[in-house]
Amino acid sequence: MADGDDAEKKARIAALSEEMDGIHFVNSLYWQRGEAVTSQARANYQRRLDRLEEIRAELAQLRST
Repeated sequence: MADGDDAEKKARIAALSEEMDGIHFVNSLYWQRGEAVTSQARANYQRRLDRLEEIRAELAQLRST
């Protein structure tokens, strides 16, 4: 793998990891609200869970190459 490709891969992994951290932070705020969440908040939470799955899949693919 070329050095440029390796640098791009590392940068993408770092960006995805940072995005995951942000999602986990927002999810922790959601969990703290407990029963006092709206249907919109639940929908946003589900979208974040879906995005986490996408990120995990992409990270696995990046790390396997």
